Amino acid sequence: MSDKQELAQWKQIGMLAQMRQLHIGDVVSARFFTETGEVSALQVKTEIIYHSQKDSHAWRAELANAINVHVPLVKVGSYSAKGWVFGSGAQPVMAHIHSGITHLKLEFKCKMQPKKSVDRRPEYDHVFPQAQHSYRQGTRVWHAPSKRCYRCKPWPFTEYCRNSSPQFEPDSGALWQVAWEVM
Repeated sequence: MSDKQELAQWKQIGMLAQMRQLHIGDVVSARFFTETGEVSALQVKTEIIYHSQKDSHAWRAELANAINVHVPLVKVGSYSAKGWVFGSGAQPVMAHIHSGITHLKLEFKCKMQPKKSVDRRPEYDHVFPQAQHSYRQGTRVWHAPSKRCYRCKPWPFTEYCRNSSPQFEPDSGALWQVAWEVM
């Protein structure tokens, strides 16, 4: 099927263009509607659990990927010879012409961010590198030399948190950002 024939099977139902910064604990949901109301089974959510997701491009890309994978009747991005591609900036949201989907709504559930005390350290599970062999996704460690707290990234990066090589030591190792994120 040519690109033109493929695109003829889709209609634009909205834009993924929000340029808002989110915070840890916030949730953004994409809700899809037909002329008769919401199709709740197609709802897709993305929860912000890592600092790297807070930027508007990051959470939009994650939400677009979730929609493209889990809602086959809806696609976010542009169609090319490589298939559906999510680019930078505002992206069209397309629904298959036979889906009955007419529009989408984004819903944001934002948690209030508590003010951090200047003299209080964040909570942590271990002082790095104590019990390094037991680090798992989400393990929080205090790194005394940098006076910062770090969280172990999810699989497949978790294995690097357990790696005792100096390359993966938070803040100072050459590859520390592969395994850790600053809390």
